[in-house]
Amino acid sequence: MGWLKGVADALGGPEDGLRLMAGLMAGYPIMFLHRMAVCKSSSTNQHLYFFLTGLLVGFSVLGTDVVHSLYQVFGTYLILLITGLLGGGLKTVLISFLFNFGYLMTGYWYTESNDYDINWTMPGCILCLRLIGLSFDIYDGGRAREEGEAVLSKDQQKVALEEAPSLLEMLSHSFFIGGYFVGPQFSFKKFKNYARPEYMPTLPESPVPYGLRRLALAVLYLSIHSLGSMYIPANWPITQEYVESGFLIKMLKYPLWCRFILYKYLMVWLISEGVCIISGLSFNGVREDGRVDWKGCANVKLVRLETASRFGHLIEAFNINTNDWAAAYIYKRLKFMNNRHISQGCTLVFLALWHGFHLGYFVTFFNEFMTMNVEKELMSILERSERMKRWQQHPACDSVCKLIGWLWVSLFMPFCFIPFSLMTADRFLPAYKGTYFLIYLVYLSWPLYRPALKAFLQVKPKPDKKKE
Repeated sequence: MGWLKGVADALGGPEDGLRLMAGLMAGYPIMFLHRMAVCKSSSTNQHLYFFLTGLLVGFSVLGTDVVHSLYQVFGTYLILLITGLLGGGLKTVLISFLFNFGYLMTGYWYTESNDYDINWTMPGCILCLRLIGLSFDIYDGGRAREEGEAVLSKDQQKVALEEAPSLLEMLSHSFFIGGYFVGPQFSFKKFKNYARPEYMPTLPESPVPYGLRRLALAVLYLSIHSLGSMYIPANWPITQEYVESGFLIKMLKYPLWCRFILYKYLMVWLISEGVCIISGLSFNGVREDGRVDWKGCANVKLVRLETASRFGHLIEAFNINTNDWAAAYIYKRLKFMNNRHISQGCTLVFLALWHGFHLGYFVTFFNEFMTMNVEKELMSILERSERMKRWQQHPACDSVCKLIGWLWVSLFMPFCFIPFSLMTADRFLPAYKGTYFLIYLVYLSWPLYRPALKAFLQVKPKPDKKKE
């Protein structure tokens, strides 16, 4: 694809980024062709179509490195096959986890640079979760057969598998172009049901208009990202301009800098979501008001994200599928430890490693852990505040609180995100120094000013559960 290099040079952007965009956009003609000529074919033909088209596009973007995706799938298939013959069970999950996570970590070790890398580890990290999740679903299916479905949670019952998929089905599920490069995650059970000739006629209406609207939103966010980055580039916190800027200017620019970067992620997720919608895979039922729900593969809630007045809203709205996967397959599986903080910490460490070895990833998820726990304590305090109850009687209180919350999130979200974007300590530490480490001054000193805040808000003590 030599012509892409010429286009990239003309636009002044990286060739690998433009190649990725071309690969993501290729999903649209592939899915339109599927709707017109393939969707009524047998499941075998559809799985073959999804595998070959995904492999072809993967090769056009990654070159021969696409073979690593094949290694991941073949390796997991052999693990499922061999351990299945030996009785399966939890050992299948453990071996699959170690293989897929270890393969990804090895890839990061050999390919990771100090910049955002577009190479085989990008779809590799998506496949890592998908294949580990598949192993868990097969394990849960075995538990249900032996002990009854009641042993599974409602969410586990929805995705548990009665038997392991064939190699072709695994390749199709892994290389499906709507989720190969940047997600979303979707269970094999959902995908297998989709890849049937009877599926498409059951849809209540065409998903194409809604899918194209998501694509239009992607173009909008791409435009804002591109224009905004011209004035506040991604490397702004490590430029001389940043060093020479006053504290107030930095505080005003940081929210814009952060959103311009985040919009890059929103753009690629919306493109992929549009592909999944047009394919029909995103169908999520019909709501009570009669509207069709096409958000089964959504990775972002745009309104929730843009109007977030709590950091919990950001978690709910951003990278939804990865967060849901981590909650289902890591956080909830650690319930036996009987400690919410340990489960949360282990999940965040896993997610940090899943992104790579850069210190910035670990600092980012530490920031999330710190921020969310302070916010939960603050919300508990406000719920028990007598003064807050009196304020809430005023009709403007709700709007004022949402505005204050939105401003708070907009101001502190960039500080949580700085190490994720800049990755290495020699970059993000000077950036933090330029703001006097404000985020840590505010959050780590929380225990010091919490008593005074509780006294001011006239907080009732927590009820004694033992007496109840």
